[in-house]
Amino acid sequence: MKSFLQININLLRRKYYLLASNYSKELFISASFAIFIIFLTSTIISFAQEPLSGKETISKGQHLQSDLLNNYGTLWGWGGNSKGEIGNGTNENVKYPLQIGKDYNWKVVTTGMNYTIAIKNDGSLWGWGSNFVGELGNGSLNSINVPQKSGNVNDWKYVASGMRHSLAIREDGTLWSWGYNEPKGILGDSTVPDLESVISPIRIEKTWNDVSYVDASSNISCAMRAGGTLYFWGSNILGQLGDGTNISKKHPAKIGNEGEWLKVSCEYGHSLAIKKDGTLWAWGRNNYGELGDGTTINKKSPVQIGSENDWKFVYSTVNRSYAIKKNGTLWAWGDNQVIPLGDSTIVSAKVLAPIKIGKDNDWESISGLGYHMVGIKIDGTLWTWGGQMFDVPDQIFKVPTKLKNFNDVCMISNKPESYHTMFIKRHIPSLPEVVTLPIINVSDSTAESGGNVTNDGKEWDCVRGICWAETPNPTINDSITVDGHGVGEYQSTMKFLKPFTKYYVRAFVTNSVGTAYGQEETFGSKLPSPILLFPKNGNYNIPLDVSLLWKKVTLAQKYRVQIYSSSKIISDEITSDTSYKFDKYETMNQYDWRVQSINGSDSSYWSDMWNFTTSKFYPAQLLKPGRDTINIPIDCVLSWKENIAGCKYNMQLSKNINFTNSETDTTISETNFKLSKLDYLQLYNWRIRAIEGVDSSDWSPVWKFSTLMDSVNLTSPTDLSKNQNLPVNMSWAEGIYKKDYRLQISVTNDFATTNTDTLISKTVNADVKNLNNCQKYFWRVRNESGDTLGYWSEIWQFKTRMSDMLLMYPENTQTGLAQEINFKWYPVIGAEYYQLQISKNDQFTNMVYSKDSITATEKLVPDLEKDILYYWRVRVWNTESIGTAYWSEVWTFRTGETSVQDESEYFQIVPNPASDNVVIKVNLIEEGQSTLSIINSNGMKIKEINITGETGLRLINLNAREFANGLYFFQLQTPTVVENKKLMIVK
Repeated sequence: MKSFLQININLLRRKYYLLASNYSKELFISASFAIFIIFLTSTIISFAQEPLSGKETISKGQHLQSDLLNNYGTLWGWGGNSKGEIGNGTNENVKYPLQIGKDYNWKVVTTGMNYTIAIKNDGSLWGWGSNFVGELGNGSLNSINVPQKSGNVNDWKYVASGMRHSLAIREDGTLWSWGYNEPKGILGDSTVPDLESVISPIRIEKTWNDVSYVDASSNISCAMRAGGTLYFWGSNILGQLGDGTNISKKHPAKIGNEGEWLKVSCEYGHSLAIKKDGTLWAWGRNNYGELGDGTTINKKSPVQIGSENDWKFVYSTVNRSYAIKKNGTLWAWGDNQVIPLGDSTIVSAKVLAPIKIGKDNDWESISGLGYHMVGIKIDGTLWTWGGQMFDVPDQIFKVPTKLKNFNDVCMISNKPESYHTMFIKRHIPSLPEVVTLPIINVSDSTAESGGNVTNDGKEWDCVRGICWAETPNPTINDSITVDGHGVGEYQSTMKFLKPFTKYYVRAFVTNSVGTAYGQEETFGSKLPSPILLFPKNGNYNIPLDVSLLWKKVTLAQKYRVQIYSSSKIISDEITSDTSYKFDKYETMNQYDWRVQSINGSDSSYWSDMWNFTTSKFYPAQLLKPGRDTINIPIDCVLSWKENIAGCKYNMQLSKNINFTNSETDTTISETNFKLSKLDYLQLYNWRIRAIEGVDSSDWSPVWKFSTLMDSVNLTSPTDLSKNQNLPVNMSWAEGIYKKDYRLQISVTNDFATTNTDTLISKTVNADVKNLNNCQKYFWRVRNESGDTLGYWSEIWQFKTRMSDMLLMYPENTQTGLAQEINFKWYPVIGAEYYQLQISKNDQFTNMVYSKDSITATEKLVPDLEKDILYYWRVRVWNTESIGTAYWSEVWTFRTGETSVQDESEYFQIVPNPASDNVVIKVNLIEEGQSTLSIINSNGMKIKEINITGETGLRLINLNAREFANGLYFFQLQTPTVVENKKLMIVK
């Protein structure tokens, strides 16, 4: 039970904090910012004089503030110190980073409003500064200005502070909190009264033992459990808890789905988080665009920011947000009015979506109160921007600026609720010590040694190994091995040594200070052992006159050869050659043999021991089909080399590698065998052995081959068919194996060139579009699957029909024409005859004129009546299409009251129909901008040519090869006239 005095002190303190609680945080932040500009701006002007570097590469370092790496070192701080929060024993503001004490085992540090909490490497918890409402968690309400240990627990792992409360994790994964319980429930224990102080750590969520990360702000708390499940509690008037409501919570509430979160940062009004897939999310207040979703609308639930999935770090602060991508680039958004976000080129007062800050790509972590930011780069350098404290009140760094002489910072804290900055500067180790171990297991190319690291120089991750060279005092610039980290003995293997060479060896150990070496040892590598070549180990049927063969050893002067029979040496000879023939082998007997290299008095290790068995035969040598060949016809011939004159051969063919249930097992005198009607797409194994009397050779190596797939049957278009419409639908019967199909179409039956050569996936038809009218084509299809092929089908042929009939003159709906008209139409490839019909109705029952067997593409028709609406059409055919003629569209025209026809035209197209080159003659009768548009038959404008200048004739050249076959419309538009023409392109 708390004492009466403590409770009354708490009541007095409530009045102080209710003042901030009863007014909006917006007013509090505005007031804080005003104080910040006038009085609380930090000083780094004298030691922050290196501008952002713009480096494009990321140096390799380990300074992740939130990942709790094994970094620890000295403690430093600067800024406001009215309550002793810097920890230097005074209450005077500190203008420059100052080391706090002489300890070098600080591991975690966090700042609150006028106080600091830290953890040492031994797991002890420390606090100093204001303790007005139990912020330090040391069991008292006494403020102190030097670090003081809190309690006797030594297994604290991580801690985070808000304005007047802290959250911490112990090594067993349990979650603890202490400080002032305002706003209601911020400590996470609903049994603690509102506006009450908790002066010692209390465990919250007592069933939890897997908490991995915590963060805190002035009015909310959050925790992440192992596996990535996220919880928030505290004030929720702005939706900053992210649970989809505005209801405040006195105990942790799960946010999102279980196990999906990776990183999180919370601030008074909004929060940021990264999911395991690397995506960025935000929720809460959004007055200044601090959520980054492109709006200024508050969000009660997490919303994804952008679509990138390469975020690694987030930090939310007053009215703004910062994040770092995996490539080390820094991004910011939110309030950019008075103090810039960190990039002086950004002019917007509110940045509503993440924007890249500078060009550097080596940022590690960010901290700050919003208008005064600090950050760490991968190389451990410390950077700052925004308003600075306690020096020049109006000094503002618009871009990140490097602090001099701080190159090994591993953790920093400057929360929105604090006006001082604390950081940990990594401990500087000393040079380590190592002893070289003896050299053992020496061969021609390898040897073993090692070392014993007796002192790691206070750097646990020192690199250790051995180095060697052909000259004394080898260093890590020579050949090396790397064998782990830390102190103690280790063993290393030297590889790729030169044979018969003297080497010098030393153990080494390296840390950030440098490299230390052990004493030097020497050894000589041995001669290489010979590599045996023939007969191969385990071979049977080796001839009695066989020569033993091995590879030449460059440094060897002689070789020693030993041959064994029944474990007894039957030959032990020295030779200068790389072969040896023994003349006393017995038939069908096993022999073992090995070879040793010799140079003077030195000798190598023995080679491997190989064995072979003698016989009268060599194994048969296979020829065709080759090993692992594919696409072999189902009727094929196996062949092999002759073995011994007059012998026979046992041939086996099987689908099984073990030759059970052989397809063929026969003995013949020839060196080939014809196979027929094998299965399609089947893998076969085959082998041969020679036979003479009762003796036989060993089986040859097993060779494999696979047969072709089956052929397919064509179905449509039928062979020799004519008048096929475009596109042509090609179809065939489905093959047995239902693989892909290759379709080929050519104008020649040898398929020397193909119009179409395409692979069609598991479909037995295709619409072929790139064919010409009135053209004969040949086509075929085969199965195909990767490198495995089928037989080609039969070759069928078909002919496409003639193209559609297109009219030219008189144009459709044209009026005022003469009574004598020369009717024109476009030629059709393959046409032999045309028929012209003119009628007074569209059913062509009131016929005025009908003429067939016209071979030209025009026909003069006289004696038409005045002021009559006529209908006209043309059809085409040739000998092959008898019975199938193709009518054009029906066009209309009207004759005039007089016989005079107005032939005036503003432009002409020649030739029409087109050749490869077309000339467009344009007669400009008025000045100003004119436009010639080219439109395809689908009504799509595909080209536009602007014509300017004085009146008169213009010639425009057009390359018709740029266009596909077909009908095109040309429209000339002048300031007062619009005229249309048609062009038929036939290649």
